[in-house]
Amino acid sequence: MTRQKVIPLIARTPRIKAADLASYKTEDQIQIEVARWLDHKLPKDWRWYHPPNGGWRKKSTAGRLKAMGVKPGIPDVVICRPHGPDIYIELKSFGGVLQESQKSWRDWCKETGRPFFVARSVGEVEVALKEYLMRSL
Repeated sequence: MTRQKVIPLIARTPRIKAADLASYKTEDQIQIEVARWLDHKLPKDWRWYHPPNGGWRKKSTAGRLKAMGVKPGIPDVVICRPHGPDIYIELKSFGGVLQESQKSWRDWCKETGRPFFVARSVGEVEVALKEYLMRSL
């Protein structure tokens, strides 16, 4: 791509001011909102959980958890259904990107026919679930 073609692309990219970033939710805030939504909206015979793999830990705690089987890249939300594959959702805040271990999990889900979604809000979780369930009818 030539410089003449790149410059107009950059010029059209909307810029986010540092002061505006405070209005975006953290991944923890999104997780809490999604948890509340799932508790109220999922069918009664479905179950869901959040594996608490992320966050900062002391080195000794991290080593103990790794020895117990904690794995990197596990999605933030796992929805278990009585009929059909579990649904995996990775939550990301504004600007967040998948880590290599998360990409590996996503790719494994795709290869094995398991639904995997990346969402940045409760609304995106709702849309992803509805679209997936409509396609699987």
